[in-house]
Amino acid sequence: MYLLAVDGGGSKTVARLQHAVSGQQWQAAGGPAQLSNDLELAISTVRQLSLQLCQQAGIGLNEVMACVGLAGAGNPQLHHAFCQQLQLNFAAWQLTTDARTSLYGANNGQPVVMVALGTGSVAMRLAADGTEQQVGGWGFNIGDEGGGAWLGKLAVRQLLWQLDSGEGLTSPLTRALGSHCGDNVSTVLPWLKQASATDFAALAPLVFSHSSCPLARQILRQQAAAITELIHCCRGDRALPVVLLGGLAASSQSLLSADVSSLLQPPHGDALDGGLILAARQLAGTHSV
Repeated sequence: MYLLAVDGGGSKTVARLQHAVSGQQWQAAGGPAQLSNDLELAISTVRQLSLQLCQQAGIGLNEVMACVGLAGAGNPQLHHAFCQQLQLNFAAWQLTTDARTSLYGANNGQPVVMVALGTGSVAMRLAADGTEQQVGGWGFNIGDEGGGAWLGKLAVRQLLWQLDSGEGLTSPLTRALGSHCGDNVSTVLPWLKQASATDFAALAPLVFSHSSCPLARQILRQQAAAITELIHCCRGDRALPVVLLGGLAASSQSLLSADVSSLLQPPHGDALDGGLILAARQLAGTHSV
């Protein structure tokens, strides 16, 4: 039997096939598979990668236990639609969120608090009794504090304040932002009208690269506070290690206080590792029946 893990998000999807006994692996990558952005594209991407890996391994879909972890899979309507329309004849499979597969990969399936910091943000807790709890991950419009899009939005808001003041762009950070999204009302308004969470997240590296700018430091302090709140809300008083994952994890870790940093441990794996753990548990469950 073979195990398949799929990790899909707004920019790319990665899939890994593993022989359950020998451990031999095959891996492939494709385009986006975020359900809330484009359901049909997500279905097409997952189908294409699954068939591609089975072809590489010379096996049929009916020899595969699959765990598909996708952004947006927490939405019940999208979850149902994807499951109805995928139409791949796996031996068995499950659709879950990319946050949950990351949770199981973060500490090799052992109890942990996982905080993912990418375009958005989310925390999840796996307790010693096996229960799971998600904190955050409400989306860019209302949440995702500490994520890249949220960070970019804070920076652009400071740009707008400086434009409103009539004094021009007075800090290194806002001048850098102005070259990306407009340095006056007539140029920034069209950018704002079409800007997505991805566009705001693309500005986050500017904040980190201008950390000597007082305005950037102020924004980064806000980010550190948001991440700290996310950790404390998810962990509470439980004696659980904390793992940061995602594109902003490394750059954000240095901003945290010594008390919070003392809770952190390096990740033992990623979302694909977590997907393989969940697929293996599903396989074990079928054998125990």
